[in-house]
Amino acid sequence: MGYIIAGSNLANLDRPVVTDTVETVLDALVLVARLQNDGYQVRIATSEGDEVTLEELKARAGVGGRSS
Repeated sequence: MGYIIAGSNLANLDRPVVTDTVETVLDALVLVARLQNDGYQVRIATSEGDEVTLEELKARAGVGGRSS
């Protein structure tokens, strides 16, 4: 399943809006992390158009387990 990652950072005058498509959940996590580190507000959707939260994306990848 592919993922569509869209981000906005109005403080970035060179590239205020970005949209990228990746094929795997791990690629999506890497891209989301990079964009968030660069100050972007990020939205994630499947290639079918269903919105996905960051927590759902992490669960699909099997990372970010809960602390007890």
